[in-house]
Amino acid sequence: MWKKGLQDDDIPRFADNLTNSLPSITMMLPLFLAASLITTNEVPGMATVHIPMPTMITRKEELRFNIPYQIPELNWDMQRFWEPYETKRDNTKSWLQSDYATMNWFGLRDTMATHGLDISASYTANLAGNPVGGRSSGFTYCDNFTIDLEFQSKPLFGYDGGTLSVIGLDRNGNNLSAQHIGNQFTVQQVYGGTGFIFYGLAYNQRFNDDKISFKFGRMTAGDDFASSPLYWLYMNNGIDGNPQSLPVNGSFSTYPWGVWGARLRALVTSNTEAMLGIYQVTPQVSKSYMHGFNWNMNPGDGVMMIGQYGWAPEFFKPAAPAPSTSAKSDDGKSVVATNGADGKTFATPSSEAIPHGLPGHYWIGGYYSTWTYPQFGSTQGQNGAYGLYWHFDQMLYRMSPFKDTGLTAWSAFVLCPQQNTAKVPFQYNGGLVYTGMIPARPRDISIFGVAYGNFSSNYAQANQTAAGGYATYELAYEFGYRINLTKFAYVQPDAQWIINPGGTGTIPNALVLGAQIGVTF
Repeated sequence: MWKKGLQDDDIPRFADNLTNSLPSITMMLPLFLAASLITTNEVPGMATVHIPMPTMITRKEELRFNIPYQIPELNWDMQRFWEPYETKRDNTKSWLQSDYATMNWFGLRDTMATHGLDISASYTANLAGNPVGGRSSGFTYCDNFTIDLEFQSKPLFGYDGGTLSVIGLDRNGNNLSAQHIGNQFTVQQVYGGTGFIFYGLAYNQRFNDDKISFKFGRMTAGDDFASSPLYWLYMNNGIDGNPQSLPVNGSFSTYPWGVWGARLRALVTSNTEAMLGIYQVTPQVSKSYMHGFNWNMNPGDGVMMIGQYGWAPEFFKPAAPAPSTSAKSDDGKSVVATNGADGKTFATPSSEAIPHGLPGHYWIGGYYSTWTYPQFGSTQGQNGAYGLYWHFDQMLYRMSPFKDTGLTAWSAFVLCPQQNTAKVPFQYNGGLVYTGMIPARPRDISIFGVAYGNFSSNYAQANQTAAGGYATYELAYEFGYRINLTKFAYVQPDAQWIINPGGTGTIPNALVLGAQIGVTF
């Protein structure tokens, strides 16, 4: 081209290529930041932050694969009830300092826990409207109420490590994406299914000092695989929970539709973990009128096998402070250590103040399903589907080794290469999460996220007439600020910018303004 000189159509072609490259440039931003911003500052003598979090394998490993502990005091059970969480007994007399909106039930919560039953409930609401763009302007509201019963084997039957989870939920409201926007990555994560849904009936048994666990029953693949608590901060359903292309392409089971399944999890080394799972694949489970009680194994059902391997390093971990030594006075009472000849006392760090570096979580996984999938533009089904996914999150900056405030970058990729059955064969998600950006608000969380998906050529061609155009890609940006009003309640103003809704270029880009609200009871 350059030898022949600049042609008339070169400049428009260059502009189109640059425009098409913008999503790729955007999705690489967290990677560039991860490579350039890894720093940490040390401020000794500060108390550690205790974080309520679910139990994964062992407390000694700090639950690295379930909860990134750099996010302080965030009650993840506001949005999900996954593995039995580490119950945090609430004996405070102050409602504002309580972990639950209903506090400790005058001691009844402790009494039931002593006898083997933990009860928790949560409410999450999504309010959203699109004043600009989409098919039409509108506003919708949807919500999710969940109740979780956890029966512990030790007080009930006398043996350690067993937990039976019984989970139900109720969902109501309308879908802004379907009614007013027309996009793929729906903008309200709690929408999906209506009315009461029986979600989970699963037993989890931990072995070998909690290094191995086996779970089976009514559950979903998304409970354990391809999921991070970082995703749960987002309101866009392309990010929240699991990357949306997994359930869309392969019938990868996700909340709130439980299926029969089993999962084996093992801590391979101190910072690596392996998981294997097998789950039912059935289109019958998501029928709302069954309310989650269709527990049949139908003749046309398939089986999905999943494997995942993860690594949870901690970079630049500072040395733990030396334990304080107490001197004895003449009367035998202990006194604080002194510093030098001037006799002045100095403060030693608390024995519970453990310094942390920059934790990260990296995993790769894949699945294969035996189910027969419908093909785009064909009446014939295809036996089998497969896909790969990859995730990383890495803390880049920590304000203090004794505090959990700082910046974390994350990204996730999904590849499902079968264009004839996969609607979104490639998806990229990424983002930044900053805890305590405002010094006076150390528990608040600022989020930025991006979800990008390519539509398959088979889908685009088969649906070109119905969709009003040839679908190429969809891109969603999200900005939010979670205000933790108390330990049990938050409000999160949220803004989303949906580019190329539906992928056809016929629907105007949409601005979505709204909020998430969460309360743990």
